[in-house]
Amino acid sequence: MSGVIDKASSYVEGLPTWGKAAVAGGMALAVYIPYKWYTNLPRKTPWKSDWKPGMVYLYQLPRFKSIPSLSAACLKLETFLRMASIDYEIVNAPCIQSKEGTLPFVELNGKEYYDSGFAIRDLTQALNKENLEEHLSQEQKAVSRAIECLAENSLRNSHNVYRLENINKLAKLIAPNAFGLFTPIISLFFMQNYNHQVWQSLKFSSLGVHSREDKIAIGVEDLRAISNYLGTKHYLTGFKPTRVDATLFGVLAQIVYAPYESEHLNAIKNDFPNIMEYVERIKSRYWPDWGVVTSKFVTDGNWKKKPRADRGSPLSTSSPMSPASSISPSVNGSLNKH
Repeated sequence: MSGVIDKASSYVEGLPTWGKAAVAGGMALAVYIPYKWYTNLPRKTPWKSDWKPGMVYLYQLPRFKSIPSLSAACLKLETFLRMASIDYEIVNAPCIQSKEGTLPFVELNGKEYYDSGFAIRDLTQALNKENLEEHLSQEQKAVSRAIECLAENSLRNSHNVYRLENINKLAKLIAPNAFGLFTPIISLFFMQNYNHQVWQSLKFSSLGVHSREDKIAIGVEDLRAISNYLGTKHYLTGFKPTRVDATLFGVLAQIVYAPYESEHLNAIKNDFPNIMEYVERIKSRYWPDWGVVTSKFVTDGNWKKKPRADRGSPLSTSSPMSPASSISPSVNGSLNKH
């Protein structure tokens, strides 16, 4: 088999540019058409037929290098599950989407819960996790809601400017075997689709009509608002994390651990160091396995039970994506506070 592949590769290498493009296009269509057909088929629900009572089954994008997910919504939902001490398993079904056609979604006791926000709301009720926010005043709940919307809409779309400009760097974060044998080809379609979704999100947002500079500046002001409200608190509303912290982490981590520089990251490093402390604090406490997840692409939901040696150091400066080495000593010294 390898001999056939080598001969085919040699043949393609000898083709002119237009010939290589034609071969690539043909191969892409050969995979894309059945892929689209399969993903649009009506599917059974629940997908997980041998589910266990009380176990949450999480469906999301495959793991990535440097950051567990390039989707703020996926990272938000999994972080919430960890914050709420909810037992979960990640289902290895990269082509499965919710009944709405989106990711992430979860299943619990044979029932599907779609959309990260709705899933968090419904799981909170179904698993009696209301105590996570029962200490909040009505004012704190209102502010949390406002900042959550700011992060998921204004800030996220502002930073989408950089995502569109660095799509090739983001593509390199896809795990080598994310989609099995067809990873190289499916990855191409995945990034094209991702690029289109990011472009649409930005174009049709309230930021879409503005210049590049104004779009980026709006994100900086969003970061300033978050930093001012966060102040010296460990979490947005005090010493206990709530769902808004999972949301903020999902969005801010896309900036802090991105494989490129940005004015947003520079603003966090230089002007809003409490945001850097905040992000690293959540990562240290709820993602002690970050290094393993982003290098070995493990999907084990038993993150608390991993041996200490497998957890990796969330503050290791040996990682090219760790921001710890690029911030002031005073900030770096308080990253481990919970």
